This record gives sequence, structure tokens and C-alpha cells, in this order.
Amino acid sequence: MNRGRMGAARAKRGGDGFAPVAEVLDGYLDASGLGVALARLRAMDDWGDAVGPRISRVTRPVEVRGETLVVEVLSSAWITELTMMGGIILKRVNARGTGPPIGRIRFRLAETTETITRSAGRADGHG
Repeated sequence: MNRGRMGAARAKRGGDGFAPVAEVLDGYLDASGLGVALARLRAMDDWGDAVGPRISRVTRPVEVRGETLVVEVLSSAWITELTMMGGIILKRVNARGTGPPIGRIRFRLAETTETITRSAGRADGHG
């Protein structure tokens, strides 16, 4: 950890040299930018509720890259339809989210239909 920051933190706390782990971890996550990235991952959990059961059955959120949520889709026909609905879906995802907003959704064809159909049976709609 940066000694300058640590020294400032010690002075702020009265010089005892100890800080709660949560405080140190929060500081690290903020300084590294990982806190924002982790908060954006919540969009994956919110996906099923945001898009509803019909879309959830043919999609599966797989990752967040920066501000982009990557979603696997069962077929190219669905990719076309979802791309046209992209603005509406993005608003729904961000409306449900408590973290930083998702800036873009990228739909890609699933490598196998098994991962989509298997995750469709889950209550949250993703694998």
C-alpha cells in the first residue's frame, strides 16, 4: 500500500497504525477502480428481472467489460431483435441497478445453446 496514504490514514486515526479491514479494502477498491467494476457486475444479477422471462429464456449475461454488459443470445434472429430493442433494455437494466450505470449492451451468439437453455430454468435467468 502507498506509504504516503498509510501515513495520512494513521494520522487521521490518531497514529495507532491499525485500520478496519473494510476501510482498507474500500480504499483499495476506490483507488484501483475495481469498486466501480464490481458494482457494475450487479447488472448480471438484475438481468432476468430487467428483461422479463421471455427474453431471459433466450439470453444469458456473461461478463461486464468496462461499461459494456456482454450477453449471449440463443440465435442470430434474437440478436437482431434485441439489438433493435437495445435502448429500451439498457434503460431497464440501469433502472434496476444500484451501481454505476451500464453504458452499452453487446449481444453475441452463444457458442452452445446448452448454456442458455440450462440457465433459463434458474429463477434469476442467468448461469
